[in-house]
Amino acid sequence: MKEIILDYGKSGHKIQLDRADIFYPKQQAKLDSPQERIKEKLRNPDFGLSLKETLQGKCTVAIAHTDITRATPNHIIIPAIIEELLACGIKESNIILVNMTGSHRAQTQQELADMLTRQVASKYKCVQHNSFDLSTMTLVGNMADGHPLYINSEFFGADCKICTGFIEPHFFAGFSGGPKAILPGLADIASIMRNHNAERIASPLATWGITEGNPVWEDIKEGATLCPPNFLVNVALNLEGKISAIFTGQWLETHKLGCEFVQAHAMQPVCKRYDTVIVTNSGYPLDINLYQCVKGMSTAAQIVKKDGNIIMVGECADGIPSASPYHNLLKSAVSPSELFEAIVSSKETLPEQWQVQIQTRIQKNATIYLFSTLSDTQVQEALLLPCPDIELLAKELGGSIAVLPKGPQTIPYIKEV
Repeated sequence: MKEIILDYGKSGHKIQLDRADIFYPKQQAKLDSPQERIKEKLRNPDFGLSLKETLQGKCTVAIAHTDITRATPNHIIIPAIIEELLACGIKESNIILVNMTGSHRAQTQQELADMLTRQVASKYKCVQHNSFDLSTMTLVGNMADGHPLYINSEFFGADCKICTGFIEPHFFAGFSGGPKAILPGLADIASIMRNHNAERIASPLATWGITEGNPVWEDIKEGATLCPPNFLVNVALNLEGKISAIFTGQWLETHKLGCEFVQAHAMQPVCKRYDTVIVTNSGYPLDINLYQCVKGMSTAAQIVKKDGNIIMVGECADGIPSASPYHNLLKSAVSPSELFEAIVSSKETLPEQWQVQIQTRIQKNATIYLFSTLSDTQVQEALLLPCPDIELLAKELGGSIAVLPKGPQTIPYIKEV
């Protein structure tokens, strides 16, 4: 009997299985004194000028940080950057923190304090990006397709723009971090929806670990060139969510270096497909809602057999979220196949349809069960099947079983033999 601890919410969930193949990302040692290591990398970046050199002649600084749906250790990264800024002569009143919400909800004051530390959240100006309010954004130029790109005005107007985040494989953008801070993180909703439209999402290159040639990624990169960060600070995380590597400097080369590191540790070759794949969404905060858990579903889809089963394990403490565009789209159809066809055949892009498109595409090939805190009614409204007991369901389904306890921190792929 194998005992497995699944990343689930803040506390995890323990299961026991008679047999299963278990896949973890490669272990990485945590960095000692990560705040000091970050400050060292601000002074000696991987590419380009140091932060001090970058600040020459500049007075105001905007630091863009990820929102609550990301596992970025903002409480470590942001104070380290602020300390270095102050040491370089930047005034406290000239530092702005901008929450890269993309199309997500704003955070509560308590959430901001938890994310940034209470001291930072209370002392510095904190701006929450609202992609739906053009009055808070500035037109920075037109994309190659002629469409305008608007970026958060507080960020764009700063003399020095610093983007932060952590790098992990992304299910349709290739990798997180880097230029995603600009688009979708700080962009207008129309640009986000064009970036996430059905045609781009449908590309076979719009998947885990691919950037070059990925139409979603190429659009993201183009957006960042219209509002280029002056300095990038991205990190990689180990199994315990601790910082294992730091990448700093010029945004494009720095991000590429980080992606290469993460790919070597997170992408796992697998020699066969499985009848059932049990997967998490890496626990809190990544499994805060069902919308985010589509990433876990996509992870499992890489190695599940045709007509196989996926058991998605995500707490969903914040719901689906209820009445969100994602939820409303799911409720608008009676079957996943009907909804998938409606999305790919429409020329209109609706908010959050990309998540529905990927979920229903997976459901064309596999049955998805959900173990969560959602009610059976909520699960069924999301076009999924409730799973009250993971062990019992796995036994009933039978066949071969794979388990991804860390969710999208481990991206399996079928190794050709």
